[in-house]
Amino acid sequence: MLISSAAVMSVPVGAASKTGKKYVTYKTKKKTVKKSGVLILSGSIKYPKLKSKSKAAKKVNKTIKKMVKKDAKYITDLAYKDYKKSGLTNFKTTGWHYEYNVDVKFTYNKKGKYSFKYTYYSYAMGAHGYTAVSGLNFSKKTGKRIKNTKLTKYDPSVIRGKISDKLSAEMEKQPSRYFSTALTTVQNMDFDKFNFWLKGNYLYVIFNPYDISPYMAGPTTFKIKL
Repeated sequence: MLISSAAVMSVPVGAASKTGKKYVTYKTKKKTVKKSGVLILSGSIKYPKLKSKSKAAKKVNKTIKKMVKKDAKYITDLAYKDYKKSGLTNFKTTGWHYEYNVDVKFTYNKKGKYSFKYTYYSYAMGAHGYTAVSGLNFSKKTGKRIKNTKLTKYDPSVIRGKISDKLSAEMEKQPSRYFSTALTTVQNMDFDKFNFWLKGNYLYVIFNPYDISPYMAGPTTFKIKL
């Protein structure tokens, strides 16, 4: 969901600095692989590195770096496997190539928590690419992942209820956009399987394509005031 310009202007001065250059740097890297002048792979990664020297921050940095490298490697390995098996035939015939894009944003740095929005796009020579967005939430004290049940002060049933209410309202407005089972899916989903991240005074939840709606509908994002 888009945040209105009025909402952006209402954020207190200095709030953004908690996730700004003072606290984090971003690592970026692009990659292209060509064989005999034919492109078989392109990729890019961008992820944050906390500047804090604490053991917890170092642990968080290590976890995120490992995830980014794993996702990039997955598509890279597929590209090389395809090339090894069929040479350039598939690439020349389609004119396509394997692709990945990993983008991690630092979104929250308060109340003993770090939060990140993790976006991973991949294309493996199929009908279309796929973008998956998830939230990463860590304890500033231990550097360990925080379970959704411990992420806010609210009982999971309260958060689930708020999500259900928002989804119900959207389904009334655009019933064809969602699967008929969307609400049931949300109501029965394991709470720790929800994709949550924190930003400002809000909890964000995203449902990726196929979760509660068809691919063409794109992702569905709700924000909940905390």
